[in-house]
Amino acid sequence: MLLEINAASRSKPAKRAVKELTLTGARLVLPDETFEGTVHIKDGLIRDVSAGRSSVQAAVDLEGGFLSPGLVDLHTDNVEKHALPRAGVIWNPLSAVATHDAVIIAAGITTVFDSLSLGSTTRDNTNRSDRAHIVPLIVEAVGTAQDLGLLRADHFLHLRCEITDEDVVSAFKSHAENPLVRLVSVMDHAPGHRQSPQLDRFRAMQIRDYGWSEEDADRRVADWVEASRTIGPRNQRTIVALARARQLPIASHDDDTPEHVREAHGAGVTISEFPTTRTAAETAHCLGIRVLMGAPNVVRGLSHSGNVSARDLAAAGHLDILASDYVPASMLHGALQLTRDPIGLSLPKAIAKISLNPALAADLSDRGAIKIGARGDLCHFIEIGTVPLVRGVWKEGARVF
Repeated sequence: MLLEINAASRSKPAKRAVKELTLTGARLVLPDETFEGTVHIKDGLIRDVSAGRSSVQAAVDLEGGFLSPGLVDLHTDNVEKHALPRAGVIWNPLSAVATHDAVIIAAGITTVFDSLSLGSTTRDNTNRSDRAHIVPLIVEAVGTAQDLGLLRADHFLHLRCEITDEDVVSAFKSHAENPLVRLVSVMDHAPGHRQSPQLDRFRAMQIRDYGWSEEDADRRVADWVEASRTIGPRNQRTIVALARARQLPIASHDDDTPEHVREAHGAGVTISEFPTTRTAAETAHCLGIRVLMGAPNVVRGLSHSGNVSARDLAAAGHLDILASDYVPASMLHGALQLTRDPIGLSLPKAIAKISLNPALAADLSDRGAIKIGARGDLCHFIEIGTVPLVRGVWKEGARVF
């Protein structure tokens, strides 16, 4: 055991169970329409959806606002932020996971894919060592917290595999059979393409951020570019084959050319995470690959790293999924931003990008929509100006926030 759990806490708390629940008095966001209505949940599933207020005495009156499906987040770095709050600082993983869960559920997210980086996305040895050490601890902490009934959201694992790292295949194999692993992405953060097409700018950033000398920067950048050319393709083929053997959805990362997208499509990729250019996103859309962008990009109106605006992709009809990326509260905020000019999506279509679309992309057909037979995962929110605030969250009919 990597985690020591006090014996007194090993007995699993009773599952939050509510036999029946009726929610009324809010505007329901259904897959194709919105109206003021009532949702009835029994044994964890939605049993009835109707227009108008309920006259049932036991009904919970939400007193306005909107009732949407619980949000589904396929990509969040939030758990790593809590486990590695500073360079060289490793926080207690169980505490980190529990705190991460509280933040996630407060954002209306009822199903989250905790994104964990396998292999270093830099050539900084401290970063590499910290991540190699913390990932197994987080994986075990998520499993332990689930077993003990400590988590309010449903947690799965999203393994982000840096294919330029020589140890990434062995790291992936050590977690590939874990049933919590439900999504895999293959990444190449080497400079000269994708996220960092400008070598000179990238080199200057590494010198600034890691204190490298110019000679160190030249050597490490050259080594990284060579790893991308040589071991990267081999590692990608191996990881993709292992993921496909487990029938896991596979995502590509930071595609910046149509060639990148076509290569990913040929490998069986079904999600393009954070394409950096409009042409890459358009190619993915045409090939039937779902395009996932960060909700903070939508909220801010631009990428924090200078890549394509997610608003522009939405306006062109090439945006399918929003993920929280580095701000859990951004999902609702980003979806509502898409309903405003000049994009002007309907509320159902915007909410689908943070609920139904990611659920289907992850092969979770039991959630993501307010409809009869779906899980009773729901989010009640209001708007203060243009800012959405979550007022209540239910998972399988049990209130968790």
